[in-house]
Amino acid sequence: MKPLRPGRGIRSMRLFASLALACLLCPLAASAAPVAPEDLFKLTLLSNAALSPDGRYVLVEASRMNGPKDTYDRSIELVDVTTGQVRHNVTGRLGDGDYAWMPDSRSFVFVRAAPKQKPQLYRSTPAGGAVTQLTHIADGVSAPVVDHAGDRIALTVTATDPAPNAQVDFVKAGFTPKDSQRKSDIQVIDQLFFETNGQGYTYRQHQHIWTVSADGSHPTQLTSGKYSENFDDWSPDDRTIMFDSLRYDTVDGGPSDVYTIPSIPSTKFIPSGVEGLRTVTLQKVASPLPANNGVFFGPDGRTVYFLSGGVTDAAERPALVVANLDGSDRRVVVARNAVGWGDSLLGDMKEGGGLCGSRLPDGKSALLNMDGPGYANLQTLDLASGEFRPVTPARGEAWSCSISRDGSRVAYLYSDFTRPADVYVAGTNGGTPRQVTNVNAAYLAGVTLSQPREFTVKDASGFAVQAWFMPATGGAPGTKHPTLLDIHGGPETQFGDTFFQEFQIYTSEGYNVVFSNPAGSTGYGHAFEEALESSYGDAMFADVQAVMDAVVQRPDVDATRLAVLGGSYGGYATLWVISHTDRYKVAVAERAVSNLRTENLTADFAAKNGLGGGYYNWGPAWDPASADYARFSPLTYVADVHTPLLILHSDDDTRAPIDQTLQEYTALKVLGRTVEYVAVPNENHDLSRTGSPIHRVERLNLILNWLRKYV
Repeated sequence: MKPLRPGRGIRSMRLFASLALACLLCPLAASAAPVAPEDLFKLTLLSNAALSPDGRYVLVEASRMNGPKDTYDRSIELVDVTTGQVRHNVTGRLGDGDYAWMPDSRSFVFVRAAPKQKPQLYRSTPAGGAVTQLTHIADGVSAPVVDHAGDRIALTVTATDPAPNAQVDFVKAGFTPKDSQRKSDIQVIDQLFFETNGQGYTYRQHQHIWTVSADGSHPTQLTSGKYSENFDDWSPDDRTIMFDSLRYDTVDGGPSDVYTIPSIPSTKFIPSGVEGLRTVTLQKVASPLPANNGVFFGPDGRTVYFLSGGVTDAAERPALVVANLDGSDRRVVVARNAVGWGDSLLGDMKEGGGLCGSRLPDGKSALLNMDGPGYANLQTLDLASGEFRPVTPARGEAWSCSISRDGSRVAYLYSDFTRPADVYVAGTNGGTPRQVTNVNAAYLAGVTLSQPREFTVKDASGFAVQAWFMPATGGAPGTKHPTLLDIHGGPETQFGDTFFQEFQIYTSEGYNVVFSNPAGSTGYGHAFEEALESSYGDAMFADVQAVMDAVVQRPDVDATRLAVLGGSYGGYATLWVISHTDRYKVAVAERAVSNLRTENLTADFAAKNGLGGGYYNWGPAWDPASADYARFSPLTYVADVHTPLLILHSDDDTRAPIDQTLQEYTALKVLGRTVEYVAVPNENHDLSRTGSPIHRVERLNLILNWLRKYV
């Protein structure tokens, strides 16, 4: 389960070949092997593509599993755009990251966490191999962004409030405490949003914006206080910085405002250890809507472009607006609910690629990545007319994009059904994109991959539901195979044309795999996404059942051996499905939600506008008269569950707290049903994507063993 702001999607719908068409397989090597859970140790995963200003090189982070250490080896790689040659671990040390090019394209800055030291900013010159430390800021730094002139670098610095003194009178206690005992580890909380999945308690942490000179001197703290800030952009003349911040307490998730601040403050005072913490005036970009996120400055630095929307509708996509720095002369460039911003595709290598892009040098257009039905691509946007033009094809998943200084070239990461992410480049004015790297070529040449076949079904509301069928590559050829239905999380996300290793493992084991984008998914427009809100379980159930009604007509599907799986909202959906039909012979629900009333009061995003719209759609979660919480909770129907269920949850999950699994598990045990509970220690909601290597592989084998037992 994930926070539901902002909604994404696009209403355009494509119809594809019918399900009856024979499935095509990728070309296979003569000695091709099945895909196994342990193959995760053979993959190289790329992230954070950064094109040099001259367009000649791309920095990218490569991540590889280290089995003996049960961790990930991450390094910065330098890719030659012309030759595709990769210079591995260009900074000379694993674990370096958070990088940004200097304008001369000869060097870049990055963040390194040395042993027993907070992360600091360094500079690397690849040609000579020199690496120089630039900062010595006590709280450490992250997310460097170099200004246009190359004179200064904006940084994020996160300060943590000191732990309070222990509430013990040690004189009365009669002993001298150790230093560690003088401070309390008890959390005293007085705010709503106080923790974050994977990070634990975050309410004492405050993220602020600093700048340093290009040589690391003159560290200057620009923002301070109890509220945090997220850097957005340097103005064209480098005199102003735009950032997002929520500078008031709220009972809603999603509100934020856009601010600007002078990058060189005038009034100066010198506290201990800081070159200059200065008194500055924040200017708020006034907006009639509560959820505002900066994107980039206008070409003259006097206007800002930002996304602007509400917080009550989980399916809403924000508008793109432009306004003066004080919010006046507001003009809508792209209307609310018109397009899906960024990339919301799900896979097991990562979760969505977010929004990337920037204004192009002509000042009249911008390049951004956008959601489509089952894909995410790059498009240019005319900032006057609001019209879009595709830069990359309407297929696959394109994300993590960056643009050359002259705006002619964009580098990005791209994945599709049969290839994990590689670096690609494209001309922003059109042309065929070019693949630059092929980091997993040897692995892919040695395994048998299944190529998904796309089909659509009509649901009862008249929507076309996009789905895919992946034929089994293992098992006896020419026979009927057991078939797995996998339901995605979110629910405001989507499956699509991107690499999903887990699905390939299942097909190698002899299972067909079916996945779809039922009501509530992004990529298909606001109405399709909104269809879930007033019918939270039923709309999804009707769509996936219609998908499976079509699938079981295939000659290679054994309709008596079906399974249903899903995680997060997909875990909720799995519990809902097996409480409403006995069609499936086995089920696996991960990080599931079983009780919407308690989920909306305990999750890390719990708020007035929680899961499914919460208070705005169903009323107060504590009010017995708010019957929809029970109506749409799988736990309400647990007595109707007869399907053998494996239910898996990570102990440190705060996105879907572990009580959600415990309630369902306990009820099923009391009822005498077949259920097993797998508890994974020291992991959070993102186990399947970012968990420790050993746990990720164990998880896959546990699921396979459960499936083998029943289908």
